Amino acid sequence: MKKFFNIFLVSPLLCIVWLFLVSSCIDRLDFIGDTVEGQIIIYGLLSAGENTHTVNVGSSRSLGFTQIGIPNAEVNLLVLDGGTLRYTSLGNGNYELHNFNPIEGQSYSLEVKVGEKVFRSSFQEIPNSIGTDSLSYEVGYEPFRTTVNEHVFKVFTKTQLPQDNEPAYLRWIVEETSYWELVWINAPGIPPPMPPPCFIFDIMEPARINLFNGSTSKTQNIDQLLATRKMDNSFLYPMFISVKQLSINREAFEYWERIKIVIENQGSLFDIPPAPINGNIKNVNDPNDKVLGFFEVAKSQVTRFYVTSEISPVFLRPPCTFVLGRQLFEYPPECQTCANRALGRRFVTVRPDWWVYD
Repeated sequence: MKKFFNIFLVSPLLCIVWLFLVSSCIDRLDFIGDTVEGQIIIYGLLSAGENTHTVNVGSSRSLGFTQIGIPNAEVNLLVLDGGTLRYTSLGNGNYELHNFNPIEGQSYSLEVKVGEKVFRSSFQEIPNSIGTDSLSYEVGYEPFRTTVNEHVFKVFTKTQLPQDNEPAYLRWIVEETSYWELVWINAPGIPPPMPPPCFIFDIMEPARINLFNGSTSKTQNIDQLLATRKMDNSFLYPMFISVKQLSINREAFEYWERIKIVIENQGSLFDIPPAPINGNIKNVNDPNDKVLGFFEVAKSQVTRFYVTSEISPVFLRPPCTFVLGRQLFEYPPECQTCANRALGRRFVTVRPDWWVYD
């Protein structure tokens, strides 16, 4: 049964949580196809409605291995009307620009300097309009990634498009933020301090690319499934679902559409091997130097809701319940530290500002 509820929009100041995870904000991809080792890969997202923006700069590896981050690049945002803003390196090829809210209708470009090479994107204008998402969820029992039925959690949206003469090009990203309590060895005597809870961020169904092309559709209302995930003990505690809608331009839409086609066409022995997907970033001194990635400008809006363990169709047993006489090392690793539970995902131990139950 699909569950509808009242939703709340997130103010621009609260959208910063989307930057906690590189993958959540900029959809870092290991690019599909035959890449040359050492090929530069750049992806950035600049969104009106946010005041922190992220760029990833990396270098490709052979045999499809994960790219290597480049931490010593110079990354700048160029404004068409004049002015340059410098990104700060976070290490591992990740860069951030803080306390800047792009202006609707203004055009921006990304410039990246790696050694003697200079890479620059085309200027793109921030779109003016965006749709309104009304979210819902559904708990089902069906095959997901296997042929066997299993309990799954689905996120839907009904999107109302603005009355606008210009066609809308939209993209959606779904992020989950789960809560996790570590074991507290509350033994007799003077117990240690209670460990803070873990707030763990992850993209829900990251290989799914949700797009809408307003130039081929006359509808003002979009009804679609955004993400599906298997239900597990992440639902032991409250979980927040954050849906980020991006209003993008046609060039960005076509870029993500090409990636979507390649992803959906993989798997057959008769498929044509995919070629690397080029974006809008060029080497200013060498047009033959192939650069992968894209600099995307958008207008963004985040809508959230939360669910509790009450939606689970099965009983979920907490694995981290304290047992008198049991030592810390005897508990599962996920009960001992947030890092063991997160398994490489981004986490914090301070409650996000928007973590509020209505």
